[in-house]
Amino acid sequence: MDPRTEQRPHASCLADRAVVVTGGASGIGLAVAQFFVARAARVFVLDIQDTFVDDVEGEFLKRASLIRTDLRDPEAIKEAFRLIGENCESIKVLVNNAGISDVDLIETEPLATWRAVMDVNLTAPFLCLQAAIPLLRAALSSSVINVASIAGKRMSYNGGAAYTASKAGVLGLTRHAAFELARYGVRVNAVCPGPTLTPMILSSTSAAQREKSVDAIPLRNWITPEQIAEAVGFLADDASGMCTGISIDVDGGFLVSSGVPYDEYFKRRAQQ
Repeated sequence: MDPRTEQRPHASCLADRAVVVTGGASGIGLAVAQFFVARAARVFVLDIQDTFVDDVEGEFLKRASLIRTDLRDPEAIKEAFRLIGENCESIKVLVNNAGISDVDLIETEPLATWRAVMDVNLTAPFLCLQAAIPLLRAALSSSVINVASIAGKRMSYNGGAAYTASKAGVLGLTRHAAFELARYGVRVNAVCPGPTLTPMILSSTSAAQREKSVDAIPLRNWITPEQIAEAVGFLADDASGMCTGISIDVDGGFLVSSGVPYDEYFKRRAQQ
């Protein structure tokens, strides 16, 4: 039977279904893991960190397992999915979230930095997807969500060229994988966060820079990791059952503002 037309369980029924989140020990990834735990999923977090950054307890620790994984290492990725396969017959949702950034200008960036960013941000999602395909197929209806960035559609002001290029590559990988894996009933989509208050942003910007950035966000707030998690959850649910190969911008209108201070737009119009 063609898996594209086969009767499938409702994707929102996540109770005890396996969800894999890379980079889930902190930031957006942790918010995503918490989102799925709250819906009774069994969550496997792949992260280079040994522990969750925030204090987590109770039901979360009962349903979330942290597998220490260096996502720069192809063999470590294979081993992580082997372990998951020993515990689960299928994977319902794979969220490729882990990411790092660079700060150098193109003319000064070391090749080692470029390669490190590409390894984590682009090669790791490819390898995780590749390793997960048998378990995703076994779910009959499954979903892959790649966390890209609006930088992949324009450029990064806080990161460097490697970050921008890697996130553009994630969007390309998303489209191509959506086409190839549709025959297995696997949907592949992306979420593109805008200015989000993650540990990476907090460590690379000052409070003054963050306050100034709000001027270019029409909805006048930084995005929270929990809001990104909600978008990921939508793409994992049957509510988006005919969506594949798309990306959802969660940026408060940042892209449509083109970086122009929001109030400045109205001031100019008032003077005309």
